[in-house]
Amino acid sequence: MTELLPVTDASAWRGAEIAGDPGWIDSLTAAEVEELAAAQRGVQARGLATTAITRADFPLPRLAPRLAAWLREAQTGRGFFLLRGLPAERFTEAEREAIFWGLGTHLGTAVSQNSHGEMLGHVFDQGRTYGAANTRGYQTKARLDFHTDRCDLVGLLCQRRARSGGLSSVVSTMAVHNEILRTRPDLLPILYRGFHYAEREAADNPSGVTPQPIPVFSRHQGVLSCRFIRNPIETGAQRRGVPLTEAEQGALEMMSELSARPDMRLDMMLEPGEMQFCNNYVTTHARTEFEDWAEPERRRLMVRLWLTVTPRRPLAPDFGEHDGIPARLAPETAPMPV
Repeated sequence: MTELLPVTDASAWRGAEIAGDPGWIDSLTAAEVEELAAAQRGVQARGLATTAITRADFPLPRLAPRLAAWLREAQTGRGFFLLRGLPAERFTEAEREAIFWGLGTHLGTAVSQNSHGEMLGHVFDQGRTYGAANTRGYQTKARLDFHTDRCDLVGLLCQRRARSGGLSSVVSTMAVHNEILRTRPDLLPILYRGFHYAEREAADNPSGVTPQPIPVFSRHQGVLSCRFIRNPIETGAQRRGVPLTEAEQGALEMMSELSARPDMRLDMMLEPGEMQFCNNYVTTHARTEFEDWAEPERRRLMVRLWLTVTPRRPLAPDFGEHDGIPARLAPETAPMPV
């Protein structure tokens, strides 16, 4: 069993401690906005599709030092940052999307977000029901509990806010780990051992379960990392016909309760043009339920990027899939946002 040690670096923060600290928020300068606008005009003039844009197509020499600093903050600092200052009123939604993708090419490499090979996700209420077969939470307006995604860095661009709700929250899983170690160390071996996950993707066996347990917390080369998605853990137990023990249920509940605790989490309402980036190995993120506008053109819309970044974080061999979701099906014919 791995020795249970607290995390003492900057990634182990508490929301109450940093809510008033502007260090996790950065703003683009007027000159940087002009550089992004010029790069966007360049790819538009060439007729490049957004997901075809490469780093070479989107030169950002002025922004380069700050991009490197933001990436360091995500990889070895707090594990997340919020980027403000892109004037939403100046750019169309398609232009903002291209800027978001172009900026992302300087942070990492996009990976597939679902079994249809989607590289740029559109997060909006498609009228689906959370929990239904082949439906993922981001396709609904339901509350999304704290979870990780299967990539190094997840980026979110706000295009439109909901009429009400849709608050974004981030929590340090390193701080959650430390709190469990402090108050309920008996639960940590369960989380280090891990759980079988249900395979949720449409292309997978509907009765499929990961063959081996995937740890919630794992330490490799002295680095602690987290993977936590509660719903497929509980579904996996049901599919295996092996109910979770009382201690296992308690460990999962402790993860959820601590993540949602007001002093642990950090809440933010993303405004149009703002971009949030989170390291999936040291944070989980969540969203509250929302109510949308009646007019389709006003309804809540976020654009999502899953990125692989370098250098890669050292991960245990049993960490589980973290290079995106392999494309196994033809492109999806889902409704597109207005």
